[in-house]
Amino acid sequence: MSVTNPSAEPPGAQVPPHRPRRWLGLLAAVALVSGGVVYTVEDRERDARARPAATVTPGPNQSSKPSKTAAAVAARRIAIDTILIRRAQAVQTVNEAMFLQDLDPADKKLRAEQKVLFANLVELGFTELGYSQAEERFAPEVAKAHGPTTYLVRVLMWYQIPKVDLTPVTTELGYTFINVRGRWVLTDDDDFDDDLGPGAHKEAWDLGRIEVHRGPRVLAVVEKGDTTRGRAIVIEATEALNQVTAYWPRRWRGSVFVIALDELDVRDARFADEDIESAASAGSTFSSLPGQDTADGTVAGAYIVINPNERDRVDEILLSHEITHAATADLGGYEPLWLAEGAAEYVSWRGIEAISGAGEVGKWEQEVMDDALPALTALPSDAGFYQNSADVYGVSWLAVRYLVQRLGLPQVAELYEDMARHGIDQAARDRILMDRSGLTEVTLWTSLKTYQPQR
Repeated sequence: MSVTNPSAEPPGAQVPPHRPRRWLGLLAAVALVSGGVVYTVEDRERDARARPAATVTPGPNQSSKPSKTAAAVAARRIAIDTILIRRAQAVQTVNEAMFLQDLDPADKKLRAEQKVLFANLVELGFTELGYSQAEERFAPEVAKAHGPTTYLVRVLMWYQIPKVDLTPVTTELGYTFINVRGRWVLTDDDDFDDDLGPGAHKEAWDLGRIEVHRGPRVLAVVEKGDTTRGRAIVIEATEALNQVTAYWPRRWRGSVFVIALDELDVRDARFADEDIESAASAGSTFSSLPGQDTADGTVAGAYIVINPNERDRVDEILLSHEITHAATADLGGYEPLWLAEGAAEYVSWRGIEAISGAGEVGKWEQEVMDDALPALTALPSDAGFYQNSADVYGVSWLAVRYLVQRLGLPQVAELYEDMARHGIDQAARDRILMDRSGLTEVTLWTSLKTYQPQR
């Protein structure tokens, strides 16, 4: 699983001090809305007519009329807002012509790509969908390419996938508009993707034609035509959900979104880079934007992305690990990585034990004690966890297994939740661990070094 940083807020934004956190990645919702996309263009115009005009008293050297520049900016904002509202309505009403009507008529490639995007969005069947303008962006090279009317704007897309997202979440996009004979049109949607947050414009629906498969608590996305794989993932993920329910005490009511595409860079998973050795990655979604309400935002959940090189080996053991991350994502994200990954490994190895018996688990436990523990001098730290060549997953699993034997599984789950919500720094983590187990991370490590398991 990868951990990445959210994009920065625009210059001048007041961002609270950053605190350590596990769940960093895809940016999300700026505002929560309800009832779907029902605020139409006609509603906007009606509300504008009903709103009383503001009374402004001009200064001695001021004109009572707004400047031409201010008026043009205001008109542009209304025009772009109208386009964004129309795009959301088009998806909700399955109206492809409406979705495409505001594209640059000279760009045939963009039109073809947007037709694929529209088909994907419709197939996902959002219960809620909307777009809003954030801040304007400036890129001289883009303006040079598109002309003097070029308008670049960061756009926030908020959405809710039924039975997957318990609350609306948001991803960011970068749109380029131009004015063609007095009419604003979309001429590009990737001009400044590199300046957005990790995973921006890399959602499953952005990456080519997809196929969606659903189970009672599972949604799987695969390449169009990869039907057999999609059905198999739903079956394996359903079994994995049962394992998480059986082996982790938290009663999580969410569903699983598994993305298995032939792409190395999906959302905030980068399988050609930092996640190259990972079989899968659980990346977070947010219900409030990092840097807006709090420094880190509020995690809403997590989606699971499969490494395309590992798609043929997806099973309930792999997915139970990642689903454990998804099932604990909304607790806060401040737990240390050894606890997060150790808990996920604990659940998946309980599944292995159910299949292969306790002897298989005991064998790996001994290997961890003989080989992995001597390679470290302390519990794996958050810094460099995923780049560590030692078996940090095995040691993390051993630590959680030890705590379960010492305290009991329900108490370890409560420890996890307390850490995830309140373990904002090392002092807080040590206090929580001491209060709940009588140990610090240092004394837990010492205990592992002398641990003699009962088998």
